[in-house]
Amino acid sequence: MGTTLKKVRSGDPLVIPAATFNAFVDVARDYQERQRSATRDGLPDWRQTGIVLIRNDSGADRERFDVLGVAGTVINPTDNADAFKERVALKGVTPTAAHAGRFVILLEPVKNGLFGRGCVDGVCVARVKMNDEGHVFAEAKDGQADKLDSGAAGSACLLWVQPPSERDPDPTVAWVVAKIGLPTGAASMAAAFAMITSKSGTAPPYRYAAAQATMDEDGAWTQVGGGLAYNNVFNLEEQGAGGQWVNPLVVGDVVLIFAAPDPGVDAFVCTRSHYRGTY
Repeated sequence: MGTTLKKVRSGDPLVIPAATFNAFVDVARDYQERQRSATRDGLPDWRQTGIVLIRNDSGADRERFDVLGVAGTVINPTDNADAFKERVALKGVTPTAAHAGRFVILLEPVKNGLFGRGCVDGVCVARVKMNDEGHVFAEAKDGQADKLDSGAAGSACLLWVQPPSERDPDPTVAWVVAKIGLPTGAASMAAAFAMITSKSGTAPPYRYAAAQATMDEDGAWTQVGGGLAYNNVFNLEEQGAGGQWVNPLVVGDVVLIFAAPDPGVDAFVCTRSHYRGTY
C-alpha cells in the first residue's frame, strides 16, 4: 500500500500503476454509492433507539439541550413503507400541553427545517425551570422550548440537580441530569404521605398545601426536612354533592396525596377517611 499510493513531486513524470488507479476507482465507486444512498433516503443513518433523528419544525433555530415536542414522523408508512421501517425520523415542534411525555432533548444545535439528533429515552443533560427545589420530576411545558418545567410528577426523573448557589445567571434554572422517557402518568399515579400545612377558602372543597411526611417506629408523623412540597391540593372527600360536609382537613393531618391525573395540571388530590357518625 505504501508504494501503491506514493506521492510525486512537481515536475516528475506521472506514471500511475494499475494498483493505484484501481484504488482511485474503488474510492470513487464508494463515494457514488453513498451519494445515491443519501439521495434515495434523504436522511442520515441513525439506528440507536434512545437517540433519534428529529426535524426542527418549530419555526426557529434551536440550541443544544432545547426541547421539541414530537408531532409525528417525517416519513409515513403509507408514503414509503420501506423507508418508514428502516429508521425513525420525527417532526419536532414547540411543546404544547399535548406533548407531556412526548418530547425530545436536542443533543446538538438544529436550524429550523433541518435534522439533528435528540434523546427521546435515556439519561441526558437538560435545563429545567425549578419551580420547587424539592421537585424530582420535570415535564415539557406549553410554549417553552428552551427548558423543561419541574414538578412533583412528570415523564423526566431528575437524577441530579445543579445547586442553587452554582446557577448563573437565573437561579431558578438548573442544569440537571435526567432520565427521560418515563411512561406518561406513571410518576403522577404514585401515592405519597404528606402533612397538611395550610388551608384556604371559605367553604368546601378547600384548597390546601402539604409537605412530604414520614413516620417513626412509634407511629409519630413528621415533615421530611428538604422533602417535597405540594401546593394547590384538594381533598377528594370534599368533592361532589355527597362530600360537601365531610369533616375538612386541619393543619397537621396526614393524608395520602397524588398528583393530578393530567401531568400538565399543577394540582394534587388527597384523601383521608373520616368517621361521619350515624347516617
